[in-house]
Amino acid sequence: MKKLFLLTLILFAVKLIQAQEMKPGNNLLSIGIGPSAGYWGTYSGGTPAFRIAFDHGLKEIGPGTFSIGGALGFFNKYYKSYYWDHNGNIHNYKWSYNYISAVVRGGYYYNLSEVGIPDMNAYGGLGMGLLYLSFKDTYDGPYDGYSSYDYSGADFLFNFYLGANYFFNDKTAAYLEFGYDISYVTIGVTFKLK
Repeated sequence: MKKLFLLTLILFAVKLIQAQEMKPGNNLLSIGIGPSAGYWGTYSGGTPAFRIAFDHGLKEIGPGTFSIGGALGFFNKYYKSYYWDHNGNIHNYKWSYNYISAVVRGGYYYNLSEVGIPDMNAYGGLGMGLLYLSFKDTYDGPYDGYSSYDYSGADFLFNFYLGANYFFNDKTAAYLEFGYDISYVTIGVTFKLK
């Protein structure tokens, strides 16, 4: 019971701290992680999607602030399996994908203190950049029509996003963001640098 009371007291004290809103001149650095499946279907392993984003408050418009910034992301996926050749011998193969995204973005932060929720802001926006893919296909034996090869290239990436920050204090927030760049959903920590 004492632990529950202490936890309630801490949470109440945290709620009393006046959280900072996104204002012109503010800089937010967000570091997050998200699922990386869904780009190429099944896989054997790899990394989750890692993402870092930066937003700078430019101009106050209505109950919020217009921002400009950018985001970088990365993940790796691989698929391992085997096959039999015409002589009945078993051979291994591996497909490996590396994705890197880089976008510039413009958004709008709506400060929810306008509706009585001072610890949160909601945001959304659009961006554009590049999605770089490197692909390596490795076979360790002969098979009709298959050989090892490498590929790399970049495609134009049009990015949209929608998210929210919940501030624990005036410098640190948790965030959840939906959108399309390196992952469809990202969760992480936001640091207010100024």
